[in-house]
Amino acid sequence: MSSSSDQAVVIWGELLWDRFPDGDRLGGAPANVAWHLGMAGGWAQLVTRVGDDPDGHRAIERFEQVCDTSLIQVDRERATGEVKVVIEAGEPRYTLVPDRAWQRIECTPEARRAIGEAGVLVFGSLAQRTAEGLAGWRDAIAAAGRGCLKVCDVNLRKTDGVASGDPAERDAVRAALDAADVIKVNDRELEVLTNWYGCPALPRLRDRARVVAVTHGAEGSTLYGERELHVSAVRARPGGDNVGCGDAYLALLVHGMTLGWDLEASARVASRWAAEVAGVRGATPMFPDELVDALLGEAAA
Repeated sequence: MSSSSDQAVVIWGELLWDRFPDGDRLGGAPANVAWHLGMAGGWAQLVTRVGDDPDGHRAIERFEQVCDTSLIQVDRERATGEVKVVIEAGEPRYTLVPDRAWQRIECTPEARRAIGEAGVLVFGSLAQRTAEGLAGWRDAIAAAGRGCLKVCDVNLRKTDGVASGDPAERDAVRAALDAADVIKVNDRELEVLTNWYGCPALPRLRDRARVVAVTHGAEGSTLYGERELHVSAVRARPGGDNVGCGDAYLALLVHGMTLGWDLEASARVASRWAAEVAGVRGATPMFPDELVDALLGEAAA
């Protein structure tokens, strides 16, 4: 696999095992982005941290199918991340298991070099909510080249520490938003940020970033760049769940931008790809080549 530097994407953040009642599936928002970007044919390098345990080795082995895993760190002390997931009224509910490897991702010399050469750096807001995680992420931001596009996928919920005023979590989110050129956020996350700011959050985000993508679930998405653009959602097949759909959307939005597609074409393909994810269980399905080709062909439609 090879890539020019402007198409190389480094993704920074958590890799987890989602523990569903009916079995385990790979997850973690940044890891999901890496999975779908790599499956679409993008040059994706994942910077994360797993335990030196069966879960960690199994996760690396799975990700070797879709992206560069050479920057994944192995923690000799902490176990691989996991989160308990239940679906209630069609919506996932998550319970994170604390003190896991992904909470202290380091900006190693190898990671620093890769970030310095990358055209895009994607990050969330969860892995920075410990002192170690925040320090590593700040080093990563400092390593990014002047022309590197920095993309933030906000990860908030109504029960988040941000909403209740936890200073460490609030500062981590503020730092992530301030660093970003592109921000992806959903309606629920906008509500959390609005409660935090005490005024509508969207104008603040638009002042900071070149592009703000707001996802509305079954109502599609709205992108704010040089102009406001609404993209309709695509109906998903029944029987799946919406775990990881927003991450898949962001992955294809970024992929389109690295390929030079316009924002509307990128978002249209992202919506179709996210719908395919919603039609299955879990965040990281493996699509057959024919489906990948068909979905990417929508950019020309």
